[in-house]
Amino acid sequence: MASSPPVTVPDYAVVIPAYQAAATLARALDSVVTQTLPPRQIVVVDDGSPDGDEMARIVAGYGGVVELLRQPNGGPASARNAGVRATSAAWVAFLDADDTWLPHKMQAQMPLAVDPRAGLLHGSAREDRLALPAEMDFDLLWRCNRICTSMSVVRREVFDTLGGFFEARELIGAEDYSLWLRIAHAGWRVRACSGLVGRYTPVEGSLTSRIERCAAAEIHNAQTLGEQLSLPAAMVAWKVRVIRTEFARHLIHARRLQPARHLLLPALVARPTLERISLMSISCMPIPVLDMRRRLRARGRRPHPCP
Repeated sequence: MASSPPVTVPDYAVVIPAYQAAATLARALDSVVTQTLPPRQIVVVDDGSPDGDEMARIVAGYGGVVELLRQPNGGPASARNAGVRATSAAWVAFLDADDTWLPHKMQAQMPLAVDPRAGLLHGSAREDRLALPAEMDFDLLWRCNRICTSMSVVRREVFDTLGGFFEARELIGAEDYSLWLRIAHAGWRVRACSGLVGRYTPVEGSLTSRIERCAAAEIHNAQTLGEQLSLPAAMVAWKVRVIRTEFARHLIHARRLQPARHLLLPALVARPTLERISLMSISCMPIPVLDMRRRLRARGRRPHPCP
């Protein structure tokens, strides 16, 4: 009996938006050029960065393998869209300049691209979050964004049809989640490969400085998509309450208590759950008391020394 011909895996391009990324860009690029399934194109987009000349020198060190685009600062969505327009592959993989891929990342993901209904592929970037669902529909994705942008791969046809990343400044921090939701809502499959495929390594301190902005972006995204996709009002209201609650928790952890209370209050008034009451109570404690509570909890998690 004749054997079946091997399934051809579609080609892909890589887009890396870069802003103040000279310290990490080479590490990100090294993780791309060492892929066991190499890309057709690699495009770095300098988004009006003050260290653009240094990043240009880094890109030049790859001997023409990497293309550099330079544009006035427009934000991550604008940079990614510009990078995609410079590519011609069937799929586009996104990587932030401070993250990295494991060598087998694309080889693990691209067999899923053979599925004609697959529109978005992703995988795990953290050891403690390996248990990703093999597939997520819109409802599951609406409940929680489990997709790391640096591990995402999007079908180019889908990207173009849906208009790519929305570039509104109000969406910075949620522009990726907006696209994932639109892809799922349009009926495309969102599939994950198993196991760790990369490393998510944001610049230290960056998350804390972005919490309030990201919370506002997430709320704006939920409300905007609610209108665009004609979602039930109760579904949108639930999502906004969840966003307010989760980001208030992050703000409390960062000891930004007044912004945490401001963010949490509307959700507490609308639906006073035990969790929200507890968070509001914690946010009213003095910071030294919270710090002592954190130290005691950390001490309780330490393993006991051997006798």
